[in-house]
Amino acid sequence: MKVLFVSAEVAPFHKVGGLGDVAGTLPLELARLGVDVSVVMPLHRDCHQHLHMDRAALPLRVDAPSEVRHARVRRAELGGSGVPVYFIEYDQFFGRPKVYGHYPDAPQPWAFFARAVLALMPVLGLYPDVVHCHDWATGLLPVFEYLRPNGRPTVYTIHNLGYQGRFPLRDASAICIDPGSDAMRMIECCATINFMAAAIKSATVINTVSERYAQEIQTAPFGMGLDWLLRYRSEDIYGILNGISYDEWHPANEDLVAAYSAADPSGKRRCKAALQRELGLPIRPDVPLLAVVSRLAPQKGLDVLAEVLPEVIELPAQFVLLGDGEGDPADTLKRRYVALQSRYPRNVVAMVRFDLDVARRVYAGADMFVMPSRYEPCGLGQMIAMAHGTVPIVNATGGLADTVSEAAEEQTGFLFTSPPKEPQPAAVLAAIKRAVEAYADADGWEAIVRRAMSRRFTWERSAPKYVELYERAIEHRG
Repeated sequence: MKVLFVSAEVAPFHKVGGLGDVAGTLPLELARLGVDVSVVMPLHRDCHQHLHMDRAALPLRVDAPSEVRHARVRRAELGGSGVPVYFIEYDQFFGRPKVYGHYPDAPQPWAFFARAVLALMPVLGLYPDVVHCHDWATGLLPVFEYLRPNGRPTVYTIHNLGYQGRFPLRDASAICIDPGSDAMRMIECCATINFMAAAIKSATVINTVSERYAQEIQTAPFGMGLDWLLRYRSEDIYGILNGISYDEWHPANEDLVAAYSAADPSGKRRCKAALQRELGLPIRPDVPLLAVVSRLAPQKGLDVLAEVLPEVIELPAQFVLLGDGEGDPADTLKRRYVALQSRYPRNVVAMVRFDLDVARRVYAGADMFVMPSRYEPCGLGQMIAMAHGTVPIVNATGGLADTVSEAAEEQTGFLFTSPPKEPQPAAVLAAIKRAVEAYADADGWEAIVRRAMSRRFTWERSAPKYVELYERAIEHRG
């Protein structure tokens, strides 16, 4: 089976969020299963620092109904695995500081990218059985394949329905779509151009990144205005839980002050002390250290956590936040957490930035990991936290509910339930209190830590389900 994997971001070359992690790891496991997989992404301005690309660049002519653009194609490998990654080089669109910035021509790069992928295939002799597209930035590619007489089957993965690629109808001419065409009817939704809606209409098969999220998005509270369309396509929607790489995320493999594992988690105590020292917090093994590593986005519910944090500190507890974001909501969160640090300098640390090495030390050194998300398609943070024996405290939504259990004999974390998309401060605080009370029982807490570390959310489990999805798409399209 030949699969073309298309994504706006692929780790380690470029990553904005969880999509980059998935696009950088799932192809490797597919290749191990015998799938002939190739990856295509834009050549963003910072890609060069992460790889050594072939010197030769192939010219690529990209035709649209009313224009021709000339790009180039470069090639590298994903993690030295032999999986080829092809980069569409076009600096006018992809040489910008931000991948998803609010630029005046915001839809044009992604319409161009879809057409460039179509142009790339015959140039490189790539004739995939399935084209696997990811999130809104690739949303026009399923449309173009659907409208071609011999278009290929497409699998479209929704990583986050909250980001749909909506633009004014007047932008149709800018992306070379005739207002009277079939393509226009596919991309128009609720009096706007909507890239994600276009893909939902046209993809052969659709999936989301957890089983529960696949059901949630077909309801009004989680459907982001597209629940009606998703219910219409319900027979073609599947949920497959994301995985993480335990070669990358495991305290036995990382550069930490002490290695540890589920069989012997004692090294975690040294990691906690080292983290407290690094953060300038009192070194207290008796007080739990709670952590957040997250984008500062409204989705993540961190405004609700900030509301109850003074009461959390009084339990007592320590707290560290590591994260960054853009725009007014993120700036507001930054100010709130910096103010909390000023108010509680011996208990709260707010690092309003992102640093991968620091993140590893936070995952390893914290006792608990808080994710009060309003919604969470899958979530990787809770999986990474469990791999480090850092017990998650999460809202029972989406992939969080699919991965964390508070059942007595299989407990790996703590869950709270709130009305859809509205985590309640009292519920968040109650879950944290239960965790802090459990922490006081050293033997019981170690049992939870060991169970959490023993849970495995691997691509070895999920990748075969994608192969089945590809087979289903081929059969359905045929």
